[in-house]
Amino acid sequence: MAFGVSVVSDIDAVGVLEVDVYKTARRPQTFLYVPRDLQPDQWPSDLAELFAAPQKVLSLTLTAEQPLAAQSATVVIEAIRARGYFMQLPPDPLVGR
Repeated sequence: MAFGVSVVSDIDAVGVLEVDVYKTARRPQTFLYVPRDLQPDQWPSDLAELFAAPQKVLSLTLTAEQPLAAQSATVVIEAIRARGYFMQLPPDPLVGR
């Protein structure tokens, strides 16, 4: 079982999930979505190391229909359901050239 997946029982039948979004100065434009109230000290050590000194950016309620800037909410919800988190990486600078 992936870390945090037991916390993901908050996903209801219609695909609603409460999440917290974090950023870190070490990785600009990279965001980590985790189930709400899953604190950084509960993250696996490799994820905590990658996101050293995490800063909570916001808390939100994800629904399948909700538009997000870089990814569909459904992809985020499914990743959290499978792995316990979703990491949004910065856009590839070579795409679109």
